[in-house]
Amino acid sequence: MRRKKLGQILVEAGLINENQLVQALEEQKKKKGKQLGRIIIEKEWAKNEDICKALSKQLNIPYVKLKELEISKEVIETLPRKQASRKLICPYKKTGRRLRLAMANPLDYTTINEVKFKTGLDVSVAVATEEDIREAIDDNYPDEFDLDLFATMVPSEEVEVLAEEREENEYDVDELIRQSEIAPIVRLTNAILADAIKLQASDIHIEPQEKEVTVRYRIDGMMKNIFKVGLPALAPLVSRIKIIGDMDIAMKRRPQDGRTKLKVGNNQYDMRISTLPTIFGEKVVIRVLDQSKAFIDLEQLGFSPDDLKALASILTRPQGIILVTGPTGSGKSTTLYASLNRLKSEVINIVTVEDPVEYQLPGINQVQVNEKAGITFASGLRSILRQDPNVVMVGEIRDAETAKIAFQAANTGHLVLTTLHTNDAAAAVTRLVDLGVDPYVIASSLLCVLAQRLVRKNCPHCTVVEKLNKTLITRLEIDGDKKALEKIKKGQGCEACQFSGYLGRLGIYEMLMVDNDLRKLIVQGAADTEIAENARERGIKNLFGDCRNKLVQGVTSVEELMRVAPPPEREGRQPAMEQVAAAAPVEEAAEAPVEETAKAPGAHLRILAVDDDPFIRKMLQKVLTEAQYDVVLATDGEEALEKVYRERPDLIISDVVMPNMDGLSLVKKLKSQLQTSIIPVILLTSKDEVESEVEGLEAGADDYIPKPIVANLLLARINRVLSIYGRAQ
Repeated sequence: MRRKKLGQILVEAGLINENQLVQALEEQKKKKGKQLGRIIIEKEWAKNEDICKALSKQLNIPYVKLKELEISKEVIETLPRKQASRKLICPYKKTGRRLRLAMANPLDYTTINEVKFKTGLDVSVAVATEEDIREAIDDNYPDEFDLDLFATMVPSEEVEVLAEEREENEYDVDELIRQSEIAPIVRLTNAILADAIKLQASDIHIEPQEKEVTVRYRIDGMMKNIFKVGLPALAPLVSRIKIIGDMDIAMKRRPQDGRTKLKVGNNQYDMRISTLPTIFGEKVVIRVLDQSKAFIDLEQLGFSPDDLKALASILTRPQGIILVTGPTGSGKSTTLYASLNRLKSEVINIVTVEDPVEYQLPGINQVQVNEKAGITFASGLRSILRQDPNVVMVGEIRDAETAKIAFQAANTGHLVLTTLHTNDAAAAVTRLVDLGVDPYVIASSLLCVLAQRLVRKNCPHCTVVEKLNKTLITRLEIDGDKKALEKIKKGQGCEACQFSGYLGRLGIYEMLMVDNDLRKLIVQGAADTEIAENARERGIKNLFGDCRNKLVQGVTSVEELMRVAPPPEREGRQPAMEQVAAAAPVEEAAEAPVEETAKAPGAHLRILAVDDDPFIRKMLQKVLTEAQYDVVLATDGEEALEKVYRERPDLIISDVVMPNMDGLSLVKKLKSQLQTSIIPVILLTSKDEVESEVEGLEAGADDYIPKPIVANLLLARINRVLSIYGRAQ
């Protein structure tokens, strides 16, 4: 039997006449995509409730008022909010294998079949008004950001927790555990961990704000916003992380530390977890430790051939101290581990005392600082010296006692490797004196001081030659060196580096070798400026010099040099902050790589419009700008992908058929990355509506709009999709 159309049903019900139906259909043709029922209601020929009653009678289906019904959580969870809001449907009852579904348009048989397929249930349809369905969705689904957006999220690699399981009933917090084990939270947690590992993040930050939770990664030393979720996601997400970290999920007002092991793909990772109570909830930081990095070699760190040869020679000494200096996050521990890998052998005994033990090194005895058990750096070092060591590694000299014991060990036949927090190599000597170590002891035991920093490497996939102005060339002391200038490069940004221009890091070093002249200066109590001048006269490169060498090799950029190791201040020279401005190229270059463009508080929502047709781009820009949206334009999928990383839009509108990268490919790429997967996408298409809807939704799009574009319909769809994501303007 041929299915009746809505207009025919309303005429037969006596709600409208034939002339009114003809007028409504003509208007629908002019405003393509607008629903017939909406036109009839706007013309006040019939009320929404009357239309629903007519559909109920003609189709022999129930007419329900959802606000009068109590809908259970089990029923509401059969469909994600995203689908319910988009299709204006709401499940309200489930009996056995039969799901009862309220629909604003019960003639939408495509949606009925979709629900049957996704739920695996038989579906009985009822009709309800649009307003009633929207209210039921708002009342029964979670507020703010919908966790169902993560219900189908699958991490790029399988995540397996390797930590020991907690004993049963260790915590009497059944509700917290239940929330942490619901499928969307488990998938979200696993996706965050797998995505951070995929992007080689060193740290994951989960930060609660007043109305939302921001997830950020530290990648190559720089913080990067990944995505935001609504505040209701915080408690179950933190509880899930605490469970895998073997922490007390009931304790929310005190800082906690935890640790777990994960297996992602074929690699194993240690996760160090820290929680901190803030005014908006618990903040979580997860340090990601890739165990494969424990086996790193000195050759991989970025030493120049001369510095590498000198360090390798120093490591063969039977006794003395090698001191590595730099701020937190400058790679000191990595240098120590690489040195231990060079030293370890069956014929020597190596013992370390660390806080914490970041990587487990086979063949090396590692001691964890535990102040509660009485093991400090100083006490641990004393105990180690009774263990017949050849080589001792002390994670950090924090106090006078540790410093004195370390130098005592170096004077009694042990090679000691340790770290100190100072800005440069010369300052390390005066810092040791300040800690109470006698200058003559320092002079007799100190072999070398290695100051270091980490700089980001240019992405090898998108480097281009960077032209510098004369002021900067002079400041970098490379005047007249044409070959060097031709090798100075920067990354312009590509998909491989997520349009940052950088991929990975390497060290820059200042290696201060202690010779007889320097020993005399140390014994005389020389200031760090005198020690630095002595090093300069001996031709020892400072941090700026080593970074400049890597700059003219094309390894890093001027931007990184100015950020990490700017040229030393000299009389008559411009201040360091002005040097950055001096880095502007002579000619207008490609857009500089950025982490993201942040929007100021209260700024309009940003929409990225993608279409290869300039007329459509111009029309979209006009409509969206008039609706108070900030608009970013792109001509195809490739350009759009770049704009997504640079501009961080709140929504994307994209054509399907485009050169270079089409709309469906763009959607698939966006949905494959966690940080872009929750940006809603609306597709534009001129194909058959049903075909395009299925194709677009299967690719991961949130909605579609047929061409030609109707402004009111476009804005209504945008507002609806943004509302689902908790971003309505």
